[in-house]
Amino acid sequence: MLPYDPRLLELLSFLTRRQAWLSPREISKEFRLGGKRVHLRTVYRWVNFLRAEASFVYYPYPRANVLGLQDVLVRVWGLKDPEILGILPFASSFNVEVGLGDNVPFVGQGYWIPGDAMAAFERFWDTAKALRLVDRVELFSSRNTHFFFSPFHRLVTEDGSARLQGEVDNRHFEELARRHVRERFEVQVGKAVARSPLVIPLLMEHLWTHFSSRHVWDAIREKGEGPIRAYGKGFLSKTLDRPGAALRLLQEQWHSLLEDFDAVFLQPRIFFDWTPLKNSLFVSVKLRTRSADKMVTCAARASEHAIYTSLKPGLRDSDPCLLSCFLPSDQLLPVLAVVREFHSGDEAPFVAVQDVAATERLFQASYCRVDWRLFDPATLSWRFDSQAYLERLKDLRPAVHRP
Repeated sequence: MLPYDPRLLELLSFLTRRQAWLSPREISKEFRLGGKRVHLRTVYRWVNFLRAEASFVYYPYPRANVLGLQDVLVRVWGLKDPEILGILPFASSFNVEVGLGDNVPFVGQGYWIPGDAMAAFERFWDTAKALRLVDRVELFSSRNTHFFFSPFHRLVTEDGSARLQGEVDNRHFEELARRHVRERFEVQVGKAVARSPLVIPLLMEHLWTHFSSRHVWDAIREKGEGPIRAYGKGFLSKTLDRPGAALRLLQEQWHSLLEDFDAVFLQPRIFFDWTPLKNSLFVSVKLRTRSADKMVTCAARASEHAIYTSLKPGLRDSDPCLLSCFLPSDQLLPVLAVVREFHSGDEAPFVAVQDVAATERLFQASYCRVDWRLFDPATLSWRFDSQAYLERLKDLRPAVHRP
């Protein structure tokens, strides 16, 4: 079996289109391949194979704003010291790209920043510029990131090549994104989180890495029992001392959270190691459309040419949006044609492509981490230690500029 086996790709596509986070047992009950049910043992075997061979990760993608966090993309030109990228413990993504218009490389780092810390966050990057640690910085705040996953078996061949094979129907994601961008948006801890703040560490440990309650609990305990005891207000402290009880509690909390999926999560997300895929590239476009409705239509149309597409809507309908596509190389021009059709304004769209080698060379685990220990379950607020972050910046300033 190869990672791009059509059976596996159909399974992954199925998971992206279910507004839920399914256990292997639930997958076995619901997934049909050629009209036939797939046995539970086969599901386990396939999932374990994908994790071992393709860095497969499957998790429910949360509404950052419901956690009290603002989605922000930072683009940095002229980075002098990569250590800057590991200072703030609120990072969620990392990428190195090159602008197609000017051939100048830059680093793109996504963050989930506490809503009341945005001024301090901007000051951090202003200070980085003042210290000449970076040449230029662009901050792009958005509503939650939305994902359009095409049926993978329509765009990926079994021998590991990206190629569009037939029509793609992504109306499921178009309708989902359209519904979400019409909702009222505010960065504030939601009711589900306020009722049970324990969902914060649960969510953060599930993202990107851990896939079972046991793995999550082990990861939480590795960070020390002190931070997690703060969530219990008494009952969890007692539970920690009873073998198996804490694990059962986490499982109960997690299942309760999943029952009201749409209140906390946007959609399930699949992460897969696509880097070995031949004839593929990652492109991002910053553009401005005439309306939120046009923006979603643009993203949906572009996604018909891509393996997956992400959409970062601006905070206001009049703001630009950011569209990112991972696609077969020969689909770049069709995507740019969609962008030209929907772009509005005097300024041309900004187009960039990923520098895969530079991304892999520079990436560190600390560039993608949101530390749940900075959330206070008593006040339902996040701690953003701006002074400490600024002091670390100053330690990195070039020697010639130090007093």
